[in-house]
Amino acid sequence: MASCKLHGLDPEAYRADVLRVMPYWSRERYLDLAPRYWARTRARLVADELNLDLGPITVPPPLPAEEQRATS
Repeated sequence: MASCKLHGLDPEAYRADVLRVMPYWSRERYLDLAPRYWARTRARLVADELNLDLGPITVPPPLPAEEQRATS
């Protein structure tokens, strides 16, 4: 939770969002869910899906390698 505060995230909202998307997220891309990258990842999600209590989440494709390096 300290990492959330370091990256300007509300820890409770972050935890709720990550628990919501984790069942649909690829294991190879779990780093996208880390507090450091969460704002970028959340911006790419469908907001209406994320606001629902249940149901599938559309997982966006991975960022191109150039964008991953530029934002890491």
